[in-house]
Amino acid sequence: MKESIMHAFRIRSIFVLFIFVLFCQIVPLSAQNLNITQIDSSRLLSMQTVRLYLDMAIPPSQGSIASGKFAVSESSDGKEYKDVNVRSLDRTANKDEGISFYFLLDNSGSMWDDLNGQPTDILENTRIANAKKAVKEFVSALSSRDRAGLSVFNTNYRVVREVSSDTSAIPGLLDGIEKPARDEAYTELYGSIRQSLKDFGETGRRKVLLILSDGENFPFDAQKSTITAQDGIDEANKEGITCYAVNFGNEKDPGLPSVAELSGGKVFDARNSEELLGIYNSIRSNILSEYALTYTATMLPGDKRYVRVTYPLADGFAETVRYYYAGTVLGSNTQTPQWYYALFFIIPILILLFFIFFKLEKETTEAGIQLLYGAKNMHTKAFTLTGQQTIIGGDATADITLSGNPSLKGNAATIVFDKTKKRYSITADSDLTVNNKPVTTKILEPGDVINMSGTVVVFDDTTKK
Repeated sequence: MKESIMHAFRIRSIFVLFIFVLFCQIVPLSAQNLNITQIDSSRLLSMQTVRLYLDMAIPPSQGSIASGKFAVSESSDGKEYKDVNVRSLDRTANKDEGISFYFLLDNSGSMWDDLNGQPTDILENTRIANAKKAVKEFVSALSSRDRAGLSVFNTNYRVVREVSSDTSAIPGLLDGIEKPARDEAYTELYGSIRQSLKDFGETGRRKVLLILSDGENFPFDAQKSTITAQDGIDEANKEGITCYAVNFGNEKDPGLPSVAELSGGKVFDARNSEELLGIYNSIRSNILSEYALTYTATMLPGDKRYVRVTYPLADGFAETVRYYYAGTVLGSNTQTPQWYYALFFIIPILILLFFIFFKLEKETTEAGIQLLYGAKNMHTKAFTLTGQQTIIGGDATADITLSGNPSLKGNAATIVFDKTKKRYSITADSDLTVNNKPVTTKILEPGDVINMSGTVVVFDDTTKK
């Protein structure tokens, strides 16, 4: 009898082990192997593409990572998914284009205590002094392509420095942060997170909000405060920004980890300036090792879309899901279309035709390009093509510089004149459309509309007239 029981127990154990192994083969491995850290939908309108930033902890034994191994799909409800086409995979995008860091620094009353949370009159021993030191050292070591900004919060929220490529002013601005008055010493954490996400002001690149707080969300009037951690999560996904949070005190806010993790980031603990600087450096290092995957977006209904990414492994597969907001520009509306919806398409077309046929600014006597749509407050302008080769880009190294668009590369496109055939052609590595068609090279005709990462120009060749 005893032997029968033991035999049955062994059979049952083997069966359970078999089911467990089978389960491991068909169920995706932990999402920690693959994580979507940011979704950039800024090119939806111009290119109908979405860029995903992926953090992949795939062992070298799995072989080289290639775009053809990814399976990407979109869904409007998180249930029914539609496969999409992967267009490119780039591991140097964050290094080549730079990263935008926005510091959200706690300046509540407790930040002026020492590292153990005790009152002190020695400034260099305070939490705020340690936080300032870490930010200064981190900013001073950034790449010339990186950008940084700074805001502080307590009872109130205040922008100290907008995100900019000129980071040299940040150390001095940090020194100007003073201890708050008693009625300003509260911790409006969630409201400040949401507002800083709105104030970020960057498009078309890797965006990171670095949150530092030494305590829980504690508004001046907690009974009237309606802003929650979920508001920060929604805003981060709406703006396409990753939140990284650092607990810099003994008290930890319970909602802060969800804000970080559900926006693609992580939460850390730090006790002094050295640990804090180490965290900032590790965040930047991990971001620089990310993959940028670009795919062609779907035309699904609604403004909220879920993205699922799957990658095969030798012992299963890694899978992760995130959502972003697409609006209804490239998706269909769930409500009955109104007659005036057509105006949203007709009016821009009429304006475009007006500029093409009646010129944008003034007649040119030579071939050139005329700016149709660029950065905010950038007025219509004509540029003459005088040389045999003209480089168009977003910095001073280009022959024609179109500033104000951070996603526009230094060498966005090159226009070449063929003296023999007396015609112009344009070439680019990526993110270029002519008359709404993606191209890498094209012979230009008068009136061709060129889109370079959202900056739109029209080609004009008077020699053809």
